[in-house]
Amino acid sequence: MIKIDTFIAIETKSFYSQTIEQLQQEFTSIQSNNALQIIAKNLTKSKGHFLHGAIIVEIDGVQITSLFDWDDCDLIWPGFLTMVIDYLHDGFGETATSLNDIQWTLEKILTKPSPLVVFSSKHGRGEITKGVCNEYDFLQAVLLSARQYLTLRQQDTRTHTLNGMAEKYHYLKSLTENYFG
Repeated sequence: MIKIDTFIAIETKSFYSQTIEQLQQEFTSIQSNNALQIIAKNLTKSKGHFLHGAIIVEIDGVQITSLFDWDDCDLIWPGFLTMVIDYLHDGFGETATSLNDIQWTLEKILTKPSPLVVFSSKHGRGEITKGVCNEYDFLQAVLLSARQYLTLRQQDTRTHTLNGMAEKYHYLKSLTENYFG
């Protein structure tokens, strides 16, 4: 099972806690009832320049990414989608976050009846976490989660930074539809 969720910082800060327990108190899912109010407050504080958050990817109960991977969501999401688009074109894709020295990669494994995808997260200290899952299921989870983030962000008036993400989302959706017929 693949689960991809976006979390946003409850308060905009320069640094966040160093333990996962504390981070869980500092971030909330975009599915929460007050997510739109938190986004509005944080974008007002940052003058619309950034929205701290994280994309959490879980494959078969193993968390591949975590709240430690936080950065500007309006940069993480386009990078994530670009990585997936590159993967569909070449069988390999990668992206990196600037704030926390994290690198994510996607690699294709050709298997029957359907291909598998290896999603890896490498932290600056050399730690690598990997998950393997069905390619189709992964792509559907990416599209669902990206749509949820875009839909929520479009409810806020400061979505000008998301034009690139929206284009990438629609291109990925089209690629995926063509890819699977």
